[in-house]
Amino acid sequence: MIGRMTALACTLALMAGAARAEMVDVDGGQIYYETCGKGPQAVVLIHDGVINSASFDDMWPILCKEFRVVRYDRRGYGKSPAAKAPYSPQDDLAAVMAAAKMDHASLVGFSFGGGLAVSYAVQHPEQVDRLVLSGTVLNGFQPTRNFGEHITRIMMPMIVGNMDGVVANAEKSGWVMAPGHPAAKARALAILKASPQDLRHQMRDPIKGWPSDLPRLPGLQVPTLILIGDHDIADNQATSGAAQALIPGSRRIVIDDAGHLMQLEHPTEVAELIADFVKKGR
Repeated sequence: MIGRMTALACTLALMAGAARAEMVDVDGGQIYYETCGKGPQAVVLIHDGVINSASFDDMWPILCKEFRVVRYDRRGYGKSPAAKAPYSPQDDLAAVMAAAKMDHASLVGFSFGGGLAVSYAVQHPEQVDRLVLSGTVLNGFQPTRNFGEHITRIMMPMIVGNMDGVVANAEKSGWVMAPGHPAAKARALAILKASPQDLRHQMRDPIKGWPSDLPRLPGLQVPTLILIGDHDIADNQATSGAAQALIPGSRRIVIDDAGHLMQLEHPTEVAELIADFVKKGR
């Protein structure tokens, strides 16, 4: 009787579009991913280079009401094991989409995740309905020395494993998070303390060669929305401007009172912008 009730509960949850968590085998490893929703359109959320897909916790239920959504932890983040050999993030994304039974989807990428979304759209335009890029990286667009120095100052406490210090420095920077967002700071700290490897593995991540995407962006025919926080650092402002200039028909929105981690600072506003663009393409 208990077994039947459990099975019935699982069936009802799936019918309602409740979230499911699974692992997919990829070249030399595994990727943790979650799916939710039963809507007619598919959305893939790709996290940044700082924290894992838990950063989408507050956006998740909003998007899951209207779309089929997948989020995943890239290798070495959250619940996905670190890579032990060179790998392709684009191939990992393809594996996640295949496992989630998504032949095509709108890709929503934050920072590094935005650069990955762009690269995937360049390689597989037939699988990408729309692009949403937040504080995006563009492969081939080189960071300045100033940017590197800012990152080094923020990350210094990691030498002694001081996550509180990293988050405090990020808050002080004024661009990772805009001033006056204690809830976003607390959430970032909680995620990093739960998954400290998110920061530790980055410099050693053995990503395969990734040629510049810049030459092919003018030929990209995917509707694109570019988001950038008004407090984000100059490098990211410049990259978002370059994306707007290079991707035909793209639109750029500056989010007020937001830094680089706008998904933590303004999750409802960002989720609603994503939903509106995916549904209407504007």
